[in-house]
Amino acid sequence: MQIPQIRMESTFAQLGLQVRKPVQEIKQPQAEMNLSQKPAELTIEQARTELQIDSSQARANIGIMTSMQFSDKNAAYGEEKWLQAIAEKSQEGDRLMRIYTKENAIAAIGREKGLRVLEGGYRPPATSNDEGVDVSIQVKPVVINVKRNGMSINPVTRPPELSYTPGKVEPYMIQYNSLKIDVVGSQMDQLM
Repeated sequence: MQIPQIRMESTFAQLGLQVRKPVQEIKQPQAEMNLSQKPAELTIEQARTELQIDSSQARANIGIMTSMQFSDKNAAYGEEKWLQAIAEKSQEGDRLMRIYTKENAIAAIGREKGLRVLEGGYRPPATSNDEGVDVSIQVKPVVINVKRNGMSINPVTRPPELSYTPGKVEPYMIQYNSLKIDVVGSQMDQLM
């Protein structure tokens, strides 16, 4: 006796997924840096240098004098000669007073005065080493002023630009499930 057999053949369902990835874009516009530098101010002040030349002594050395210098020089010369004459007369008096020395003082004094007159004459004034010119220079320092005007910064910032495209998942059926049943070995009606 043949026993009927039931054969079952099934297939599983297969589900497919179509995935679109999300896209996120970020753009950063460049910021603007506005810098401005004001020029510095530089001022330089130079005071005049003072130069003084005094040549009055040099002129006096060569005989060119002002009336005041001429008067002073003559007064000094007169005083000098006056003091020399007093000293000379005093010495002559002392020599004449010493009669105990048996010197012929009158003849000796007369001879000395005569020789002095022969030796005398014009004597130019002695020249000085510095020629009598006084030069003085007064140098004044340079004054430098620097004024810094600074720098200004005006930045312009821009926010980032964002764009987002969301992702999407779409399912679809690759294969549907199925069940197939067969009966083998019997004369049964195949009714399902």
